[in-house]
Amino acid sequence: MGDDAFRCAGLKKSFRHRRVLTGLDLSVAPGETVGLLGANGAGKTTLLQILLGLMPSDSGSASIGGEPSTALSAQARARIGYVPQSPNQFAWLTGGAMLKYIGAFYPRFDWDYTKALIKRWQVSLKTPIAVLSPGQQQRLSIIRALGARPDFLILDEPIAALDPATRIAVIDELTSEHRARGISVLFSSHITADLERLCSRFIVLAQGGIAFDESTARCRNLTRLVIQGDESLLETIPTAEWRQVRRSRAGERIVVAERQQIADLLPRLPAGVTAEAYDGDLEVVLSEWMQ
Repeated sequence: MGDDAFRCAGLKKSFRHRRVLTGLDLSVAPGETVGLLGANGAGKTTLLQILLGLMPSDSGSASIGGEPSTALSAQARARIGYVPQSPNQFAWLTGGAMLKYIGAFYPRFDWDYTKALIKRWQVSLKTPIAVLSPGQQQRLSIIRALGARPDFLILDEPIAALDPATRIAVIDELTSEHRARGISVLFSSHITADLERLCSRFIVLAQGGIAFDESTARCRNLTRLVIQGDESLLETIPTAEWRQVRRSRAGERIVVAERQQIADLLPRLPAGVTAEAYDGDLEVVLSEWMQ
C-alpha cells in the first residue's frame, strides 16, 4: 500500500520537567480516518505539531506520506491540510485576502470548491478575521484547509466553536471528501459523537503514549459497567478477560468489556453486588482510558 499516511516511532517530548510524550509509536495507513482523544494535557496538540514539523521532538521520528516531518518538501506540504486549535492566524486580513494569500502556496487549490463551501457555510470574506465570531473563524479555517484539496488532513479541535448544525455539516463534508478522494485524516476532538460519524478508528493518548487503539466497529461493541458491593465480594469476581478495570473507590469497580462478556457476567454476580451498564455510549466507554 506504500508509505504510511502518518507515522511516529519512539517519539519523546518534554517541556522543562514535564514529560508529554514518552516513546510514542503511531501508524496510520493511507485512507484511514482516525479520531484522536485524550484528557487535557495528554499531548494531542504536541503530537500533531511534531507531525507537521511545527515543533521539534526530543527524540524519535515522525513522517507524513513517507517524508520526515523535519524536512517536508514543498510538494509534500502542498498535499497537507491543517486546521489548528486556534484559527486566528492572519487576523489583520479579511477572509478573502487570507484565502488568496494561502491559495498561492497550493498548486491544487480549488477555488470553485472553496467558493461553494463559503456560500454553503455563510462565511464573510470582507470582514477582518479578528472581528469574526469564533465560529466564523473556525469555518474559514476549515474551508482554507479543504480548499487545498489535501491528501493528508490534520484537524486539532476544529469544531468546538461551531453550532451543532454546522458541526454536522462539516463532518458530512469530510466524509464526502474521504469517500471521493480517499484522504487520510487525523482528527483530534473532545466530541466523540462527531468523531464516530467520520472515523474508522479511535486512539486515546494517556501517560505519554497510546493507551487505546481500536477500530470504531469494535469500540461500538464495548460496554461500561459500574459494579458496587462489599470489597470482599468484588475481589471474587474474575477480571482477567475484561478490556479495562478501574477501582474508582472502595466498594466500586468500573469495568469495560465486550457486550457479550457483560451479558455473561451479570447473572453470575454474587448476591449483594449491584451493577449498572452504560451501553451504546462511546464517550463514556473511551473516557475510561483517559483516567
